[in-house]
Amino acid sequence: MAGKMDAFNKAIKEIEKANPSEINGDLADYFEVLKKENGTYNLKWVKNISTHIRHKVAKLVKQYYIPEPVKVPKTK
Repeated sequence: MAGKMDAFNKAIKEIEKANPSEINGDLADYFEVLKKENGTYNLKWVKNISTHIRHKVAKLVKQYYIPEPVKVPKTK
């Protein structure tokens, strides 16, 4: 899991580098990823930021936080 989080943090830094005029400080300070009791994740925005950056971060959260579905083998 640590490798996944390192990749997530690296991707967040890339968004920061690509959009320096829109982000003051660290992009990670703009949002929180909360884990719900049912095991799902919720993205909470702490500071205002443009919609296109929100979409990029949401895509990364889906990619790195949501586990892949478990494949159940078919039975005959």
